[in-house]
Order: sequence, then C-alpha cells, then structure tokens
Amino acid sequence: MQSHIPKSNISPPLGILLAVVSGLLLFSSFVYLPYLSFISFIPLLFLIERSSPKRLFFYGLLAGFTLYIPLLSFILVMEVPIRFYLYFGVFLLWLYLSFYYGLWCSITKIMLKKIGSAGWIFSIALFVSFEFLRSLTKEIGFPWATIGYTLVPQKYLVQTADITGIAGLSFLIILTNILLYNSFKRPVLVIPLILTFSGVVGYGRWRIESFHKLHLATRNPESRITILVVQPNILPDVKRKGEIYTRAEVLKRASQTDLQPHLIIWPESALPGYMIEGSEPERIARQIVDSVGVPVLMGGSRISFKDRRVKVYNSAFFVEPHKGITEFYDKIHLVPFGERLPFDEFLPGLKKLEFGQGRFSPGEERTLFTVNGMRFGVLICFESIFPGYVRKFVKEGADFMVNITDDSWFGRTVGPYEHARMATLRAIETRRTLVRCGNTGISYIVTPDGNVKHKTGLFEEAVISDDIYPIPVETFYTKYGDVFSYMMLTIAILGIVGTWFSRR
Repeated sequence: MQSHIPKSNISPPLGILLAVVSGLLLFSSFVYLPYLSFISFIPLLFLIERSSPKRLFFYGLLAGFTLYIPLLSFILVMEVPIRFYLYFGVFLLWLYLSFYYGLWCSITKIMLKKIGSAGWIFSIALFVSFEFLRSLTKEIGFPWATIGYTLVPQKYLVQTADITGIAGLSFLIILTNILLYNSFKRPVLVIPLILTFSGVVGYGRWRIESFHKLHLATRNPESRITILVVQPNILPDVKRKGEIYTRAEVLKRASQTDLQPHLIIWPESALPGYMIEGSEPERIARQIVDSVGVPVLMGGSRISFKDRRVKVYNSAFFVEPHKGITEFYDKIHLVPFGERLPFDEFLPGLKKLEFGQGRFSPGEERTLFTVNGMRFGVLICFESIFPGYVRKFVKEGADFMVNITDDSWFGRTVGPYEHARMATLRAIETRRTLVRCGNTGISYIVTPDGNVKHKTGLFEEAVISDDIYPIPVETFYTKYGDVFSYMMLTIAILGIVGTWFSRR
C-alpha cells in the first residue's frame, strides 16, 4: 500500500462529485444492488489520499448526506402537529449520522500521513467502531443504515454474524473497499481479498448445512408450536377515526382458522385505547380470544398509576382464552423524538416541550412469554434493530423471537423495506427463529439460517402460518456479545493514540 500521501491535488468540484458518487453508490447498495457496497467507498478513498483533512471532513459529510437524505426521507411522511419541528429534527438526524463519515475521512487521512499504510488497517476498525458507538445508548441510539445490512440478501456472506454480529459484515465491506482500491497499485492485495471471501463463504455454507443437520436431528413434533401471523392492513385513516369495531372485525375474521395454532400474533397498536381491565379495547380483545380459543399476542397501549405517577407504555399483551391479559411487556427502546424526548426521565423540564413527540415511558424489564413449553421474547417496532438487546432475550432463555410493528405511517417508501431487512439478521446472530408481524407489512418468518419464509407485501391483508421448533444451540455472539465490536474499538483507539504520538 502507498505510504506517501500528497497534500491536496483535487479540485473542489471534482471532490464534491466523487463524494456524491460514493453516497449514491451506498444508497443504491441498500435499496437496489447489495454488491455495490463493496465498491461504494472507493471514490472517498481516492479523495482521502489526495485532499486535506479539513476538506475531507466536508467531503465525508456530503457523502453521508447523499446517503441518508433519500434513505431516511420516509420519516418526513409522519404526521405531527408542527411540521417545522419534524423537518428540523430530521435535518439534525442527517447531520448527526453524516458527521461520522466526515470524521472518519479526516482521521483516516491524518493516520495515513503520520503512520503510513498502517493507517488503512486502523481506518477499518475506526469505521466499524463509529457504527457501533452510535447504537449503544438507549436514549439516542440509532443504528439505522449500518452498512453491513446491505449484505443481508446474500445468505452465504452473512452467516459470520453469529460470531461477530452486524459489525463483522461492515468490517468485510470496508476491508474489501480498501483492498480493492490499493490493489490498483499493488495487485498482490487481491490474494488476501480472495482468501477472505473464500473463508467467509466457506463458513457460510458449512454453517447452513450444519444447521439443517441439527434441525433434522433435534426435530420433535411434540415440542413444536404452530403460530398464526395476522397482517390486518388497517390503514392510518381508520386509526385516526378510532373505529375500534372496524379494526376488531378485521382481526377477528383473520384469526378464525382451521389450522389450530398454539399462538396468534397481532401487530403493534392492534386496537386503540388503553388495554386495562374493563376498558373497551380490553373487552373486545378478550371476546375475540375467547371465541377463537387460542392465546393472542397483541400490541397496544398500557397506562400505569404506580406511585401516584401516570405513565403510558407502548406494550405487548399476552391474552389467553377465558383468562384475559395474563402478561405484558413494555417497550424499552423508544424511538427518540418520536415516542419520547431523550433524557426526559433525567431532565423533567423536557417533558414540557411540545415537538409533536409521543409521551411514552420506557419499560424497565424484559418479559419472556411461554406457549406450549416454548419461551419467546417480543421486540416492538424499533427494538428489532438493536442486536445486543435481542441477544439478551435469547441469553435469558428465549426459544424464538417475535417482532410486532406498524410501519403504515411511512407509506410506500424505502422505510418499511429497510426496517424489515434489519430484523432478519437477528435470527442469524442468535440462531433463533424470528417471527415478524406488521400491520400493513412486511410480515414473515425467518429461520435460524436466515431463510425468509412466507414474506408478505406492503398494504395487503394477509395471514401466514408455520411451525417453530426449539434449536438447542448457543452462538458465540449470544454467549459473548459484541466482542468483535469492542476489539475493533480497541484497535481504533490504539491507532489514534499511535498517530497522536507519531513524529512522522
């Protein structure tokens, strides 16, 4: 790899063009052609070698904006009382996420100037670390558009996620970009690239085959459960009118089946109002469950008056025939600025501000529900994009996971597709079946090897069903968590420290 780095010989118009090209390639890799992610950073790498750190921060910021503006534009479709706050908030989100790209470009340049070609190695760890850091906090964590998700459709390339998590896939993409770029001047670098892909694909094929053998060896009809997923396709205009009986009729009709399931799943916010004993939605839900004779997992709102404080939760309820609500789970990872203002628990004054956000409180503990001897955890909407959080459910004994959501507010944008894509990787990381139930789609069932079954379309009424078997396996990622990510973070810090003290 090169060690001599020219100060700057790129004109601003060309730099802007290359930055935009990188952003467009990244966006296209998320939405259209996944393999584009393997070359999408090359224009930025070209700029890194030939531009100053200050200018590179701008180029990286521009590349980030070019990626995030179209990829996150679906948020602007949401209906809020004051549109200005929504536009301003989304702009800040674009700026926040793009900031990491600008910072990465600048720091990579400085490392290359100070420590030579070793800077490329540290830059890989730095990029993966930035993606990891922006997913950590419960208050403002937002791991949307992590580049590793572009590989989800390629089943042999994503199986290593059961060791590294999503970070390993991002590592593979950045590594490929850097090796390809430098191979133009040092063709020998194609060899480690070929070896890397051979190892990743070989592991993927072996892992899928071993899972199939394990599944056949441990498959026991007596331990299985049959689930029924209801996608009612209740449109937002019906929700606004609060026509509870219209929605109840759709859910009841779709839940009546001859399949004799052990569990029926309804989406997030299945019925309007508070699901408390004696309320109208609770009474309707109980009547439907009693009539079908099958337990139902459903989303709804819960209100609590504990310690003379009124709290509202976005929750999942387990409703059993002739028993009513027996268990519930309160959503812990709330959407920042959508369901609540970050840090409002610590700064009560924030609750007085009105930006059109929800007034939900975060839940305090994970709940494992049990049906026919199998335990499962529930992820409500946004929670499905936090791999470390899903891992905790599995580590505590979940045999499978359920994701309930309602993406109807985002219309026919890229939002629902990207949201659905991210959830599929949770099945591979933990080797647990994941069942997704969306109000208007996309619903599906993902097997532990990442095979997506019974996938529904957007804005259609649908019912899907399948059998789930327990899988007696604990992955490296489930057992040890984000070890790979912390390893990348350590390497990145060492690179920055080494750069700081270098005299080159």
